[in-house]
Amino acid sequence: MSVGIRGAAEIGDATTVLLLASDLRDRPTDPCVAVLDGLGDRIDRAVPVTVTRSATEWLSEWERETGGEPAVAACVDVERETRSTAAVDAGGTDTEPPVPVERVADPTDLEGIGRRVSDALQRADEAGDRVGVGVHSLTGVLEHVDEPTAFKFVYTLGEVARRVDGVVVFHLDPTVHDDETVETFRIVCDAVVDADRGRSRSVDR
Repeated sequence: MSVGIRGAAEIGDATTVLLLASDLRDRPTDPCVAVLDGLGDRIDRAVPVTVTRSATEWLSEWERETGGEPAVAACVDVERETRSTAAVDAGGTDTEPPVPVERVADPTDLEGIGRRVSDALQRADEAGDRVGVGVHSLTGVLEHVDEPTAFKFVYTLGEVARRVDGVVVFHLDPTVHDDETVETFRIVCDAVVDADRGRSRSVDR
């Protein structure tokens, strides 16, 4: 299956993928959606973790770009109340999405986020489905926790996905982080997709 990011389908058997992409709002297609969609036969269901966008926004784009295939098993929505209030204040709307949504009110509660993702992966595994998780976005996570805490979150979520033959894509906006921060998360992931440069590569271990 082709994707809107050149090279995104060339990540091999990577379990954790670091997606480097500047502000997603400036793009016609969400690169995180494109990478998950491009995994083709590797995943049967998707589980978005929405930090910087609402669940409704992400799921609407998924439906528009993929036709809803693979299906979304569940969505883990972080700090939704704050974002929804902002949307209402701006004249926007945020209707309830048509899939199960696990709410995490505290964006610093990475253990709670990880537990909900782990539960979704476990349910899918018991049903015989492989899951692609999209964390949208690691940049949003780093607005609330320090790098060591976020690093542990990425590593732990990767290990959970590895046990059930899943894939996790972590979006990071390199334009708002220094090179050292970007390199920190390159190291913990199996592969890197650079949406701005249109290429992907495995990370040497």
